Amino acid sequence: MRISEVFHRRVRGFRVVDIVGVGVLLTLVLGVYMAKAFAGRERAEIASVERQIEEERIKVRLLKAEVAHLEQPRRIESLAQAAQLAPIAPDRETSEDALIDVARKPIPASKPLAPPVAAKADPALAAADAPDGVSAGAEEAPR
Repeated sequence: MRISEVFHRRVRGFRVVDIVGVGVLLTLVLGVYMAKAFAGRERAEIASVERQIEEERIKVRLLKAEVAHLEQPRRIESLAQAAQLAPIAPDRETSEDALIDVARKPIPASKPLAPPVAAKADPALAAADAPDGVSAGAEEAPR
């Protein structure tokens, strides 16, 4: 069979070249349609990610502004004064090399906290604040 015969051969009234050409054309049209649909989905996904990035940038800017507000020295100073905090005494400061020695020192025992003033003044109030099953002045028996 020669190549020229392929161009002239007919199947059910259609030339073979025409049938192959239509098949290739349909394949190309379908391929272009699928590529375009895939590109549209990708474009929508990219737009969604870009919106998320912009929202995160806005959140970062707001958080940076909040941190700047919270770190204002005047604000921190007023909070420290309200909490009655004082600067650390110079004799309490230490160097980096002496931190190991500080960590090895035993912690001095602190005084036990005194009971509230209301409990001393009115035992009925102390009994009302006590947990269920425990009286105000009673200690739990050892088991």
